[in-house]
Amino acid sequence: MIAELALASDVADYVRFRAVCQPWRRCSPDPRAGGLDGRFLPRQWIMLDKSFAGPRRHRFLNVSTGECIRMDLPELAGHTLLALTPEGLLLLLHEPSLVVRLLNPLTHQLTDLPPMTALLTPEQHRSWSCGFEMGKLISVSGVGLVAEASTVAVSFFNQGFVVAKPDDVSWTVVGNGSMSSCMPFAGRFYCANYRGVMLLTTSSDQQPPRLHMVVDRSKSCDLFQMMRTHHQLVDNGGELMLVLRTPLYQYSGYERRYDVYRVDLEAGVLVPIKGFNGRAVFMGIGRAISVSAETPFSSVAADTIYLGHDCDGHIQGYNIADGSTCSLELDELVCPPSVVDCLRVCIQGVGRWLA
Repeated sequence: MIAELALASDVADYVRFRAVCQPWRRCSPDPRAGGLDGRFLPRQWIMLDKSFAGPRRHRFLNVSTGECIRMDLPELAGHTLLALTPEGLLLLLHEPSLVVRLLNPLTHQLTDLPPMTALLTPEQHRSWSCGFEMGKLISVSGVGLVAEASTVAVSFFNQGFVVAKPDDVSWTVVGNGSMSSCMPFAGRFYCANYRGVMLLTTSSDQQPPRLHMVVDRSKSCDLFQMMRTHHQLVDNGGELMLVLRTPLYQYSGYERRYDVYRVDLEAGVLVPIKGFNGRAVFMGIGRAISVSAETPFSSVAADTIYLGHDCDGHIQGYNIADGSTCSLELDELVCPPSVVDCLRVCIQGVGRWLA
């Protein structure tokens, strides 16, 4: 009962209680021995940036409570950070062996995945043999856990879309093309590109995993326009939404329009919307998160897309209700003063560009 109560709000409470109560620690499940147990995933936590206290010390923010903690992560030694998962895990590449790993920053559990040796191109093999850090030569466009954490899915920009389980010896290639966005939602795993929204299906009858189209945009949109649009999936408080960023040419130069759709999985269509139900979305090229516009983030405006610097550097926010934008002030460029600016920094980039 204590474990259930501690895990009801957050895995951090469970870890803290085990740290201070030795008798209970002896008889409670060890979060570092349970594989990718969904109970121990830091789903509400996101990595903000590096702390000044040490090279492997990072700050993490709870997007539900606003709590901020600092964590020492000695497990990062010898690894390159590739991406952050929606479950709060860190996707790492062990440079000497090319083994891919998932790190739970709150429990310090490392989960080994297959090496990506067989996924490399001949040119990448030669570069690695010459001593180049492979983590700096590859990029991840999306990653997440599938089917209650039994499978890990990764979308590489050059190596394609692959899946594997922790005990597999190699990755299974599902598709050759990379996805603009990937994320788990309601126990299933979805991907998006210019063609539409796809569902990753896995079965237990020895059939290989495959991507199944659930929303086909090519039936209703101009193909050339879709290929110029960046697609980002986001879980908006229990609703799957798709944000589209389309470049527009104006007399003053290139501008961008942002359109938001609710993904209707039953009807297989995208429903245009003009609000986030009292929430806001922080969006970068590689990922997006949704946060409440109420306490503890009262400075966050509802129905607004806040853009990472890799997405639209000179625009801070885009209101989807009326299309208005908010530009950065000079002092904000010098010293980020609020949680909005902090989240805009941490949502940007993938790989070595992560904060």
